[in-house]
Amino acid sequence: MRVMPVFEDPSVDAEKAWQRRRILSWFVLITVAHLVLGRRTHGLHAIHILLASLYLFPIFWASLAFELRGGVIASLATAATYFAHIVWSWSGEPLANVDQYGMLGVYLFVGISSGLLVRSAERRRRQRDEVIRRARRSETLQGLHGLILALGARDAATLSHCERVGSLANELGKRFGLDEERLTNLRLSGLLHDLGKIGIRDDLLFSRERLTPAQVEEIKTHVQTAVRLIRSIYGAEEIAQIVASHHEALDGSGYPLGACGEAISLEGRILSVVDVFVALTEDRPYRAATTSPQALDMMRPSVGSKLDPRCFAALEELVTEERPGRSSLLAGSASERRLRR
Repeated sequence: MRVMPVFEDPSVDAEKAWQRRRILSWFVLITVAHLVLGRRTHGLHAIHILLASLYLFPIFWASLAFELRGGVIASLATAATYFAHIVWSWSGEPLANVDQYGMLGVYLFVGISSGLLVRSAERRRRQRDEVIRRARRSETLQGLHGLILALGARDAATLSHCERVGSLANELGKRFGLDEERLTNLRLSGLLHDLGKIGIRDDLLFSRERLTPAQVEEIKTHVQTAVRLIRSIYGAEEIAQIVASHHEALDGSGYPLGACGEAISLEGRILSVVDVFVALTEDRPYRAATTSPQALDMMRPSVGSKLDPRCFAALEELVTEERPGRSSLLAGSASERRLRR
């Protein structure tokens, strides 16, 4: 199953549409002024020269808004319109025509050169922004790596669980066509989703007995603790949001916010399905691990109410595939690992 999402930014499209409308409005206004004024007097002829120069304004604007493509299109449209104006209004006046034909070249030169300059400036700006983004991303990853080390120092078993969740979530994210940055955020969210358990006292975290309802509620606070810790790292807000939603349910019965349906991000829904599966296939102090097929059967009744059907279907497909190196992600118990060798 491959689900390829389409990412659109309505605000960008709206901005481009507004730019096109304003450029076209100025172009039409200048053209109408040419036609309305006519050329009855010498003074009007001077205004015509000014209007011919004003055509450079929408060309510059198009270059700034749409770079080289916009500058070329605007200059070609302006040159074609002005050529028609020369033929219509100034035919039979060769001295005037020489100057006016020269403006056609000016339009094309300005459109191309301004478009190239803007494109070059935008390329340098994007390169600078990318360098800054990568530097900040590196700082964020270093901070998150420190949190992962802290989790491992407190509870190696929880860290092992988180590593499996992160790797398996990354595999599912690929099947949904997530880009590299979203995959990285998803994998890190898996690594950090139980980070808040470092704030749970030992007698609860390492208990071998079934927890009481009150103790379960206390365990649930690990989500808010994890979110607070992750948000303390600059640039980790998206990861914090994914972690915050990994115990939410489609029907709104999850926690901590009780979000439901599409209000839960795709990454959050993926993480939720993976977390349940990995937990079921791991040995716990109070129960033995199940096999992968058994875990899927146990999860199936919750599909559609608590677990996302598409994410579960992708997980089921992944489990049934036999690929080299996949067993380490799917097999949690020692007995299942032996069966897969």
